[in-house]
Amino acid sequence: MPFCISAKTIPDAWFQLVYNLFDRAYEQKIQKGSFENEQYRLQYPSMAVHIERPWEDMVPVMPPGSSIPAPTSMDYIEDYFANYLMDPQLAENETYRYSSRIHNPMPKGGTQFERIIGMLKETPLTNQAVVEIGAPTDLDVCIGNDGKLDPPCLRLLDFKAVPSEGNNLVLTVSCYFRSWDLWAGFPTNLGGIELLKQYAAQEAGLQNGPMYAYSAGAHIYGYQEDLARLRTLRIKKPQ
Repeated sequence: MPFCISAKTIPDAWFQLVYNLFDRAYEQKIQKGSFENEQYRLQYPSMAVHIERPWEDMVPVMPPGSSIPAPTSMDYIEDYFANYLMDPQLAENETYRYSSRIHNPMPKGGTQFERIIGMLKETPLTNQAVVEIGAPTDLDVCIGNDGKLDPPCLRLLDFKAVPSEGNNLVLTVSCYFRSWDLWAGFPTNLGGIELLKQYAAQEAGLQNGPMYAYSAGAHIYGYQEDLARLRTLRIKKPQ
C-alpha cells in the first residue's frame, strides 16, 4: 500500500515523511545511480502527498539551538527555480536540466511551458496541460559527469485548474519523481516547483492552489540516517 499523507505546508510534509520512513521503509543496496555500490537507501515502496498551502513557509526549520543543518534555504530554492527550472541554457558537459525539458522548443512554435500556459489560458479545464521532463532516449543520452547513466529524477509536471469555493478556478500541480532524496531534495524541489506553479497561475490568470507529489523511489541515504533520526527523535533501537 502507498504511504499517503496530507500536509499544510512543504516542511509539514517533509517532517511527516522523514518521521514515518523508519517504520515503513525497506533498505535498498544501491546497485545503480547516485552512490552506486557505496551507500544504501531507506526507501518507501510508494508514497503520495497532498500539500494544501505549499506557498507558506517553504523551508524546514531546525529546533532552536540544534546543530542540525537545515536541508535547504529560501535563497537556494529561489536559485533552483531561476536556474534549474526556468533557465534552459546548459552548462558545459550537462546533457539536460529540468529547465531544458520544461522549456524545450516545440515543432509548431513556442516552448513546451509556453504552450501549456497558453492551453491553461484558453481552455483552463483541460487534462492535457502536462509538461514532460522524461523521455525514452534518457536511457541512452543522460550521462552524468561521472560517466554513468543519470536520467532525470523528475519525470512530469501535470497542471490542472480545478474549482474551489465560490466556483473560482485554482491551479494545482502534480509531480512524479522516479527517485527522490527526501532529506535534501524534497523541500528544494517542491519549493522550486511551487514557484513555477505560481508563475504559471499568474500568466494564465488563475488562482494559486495546492500541490500533489508522488514517488515509488522516495528515500534517504545511509549517510543521512543519523541526522534524520536526530531531527525526528527516532532513535535507532539496539539490534
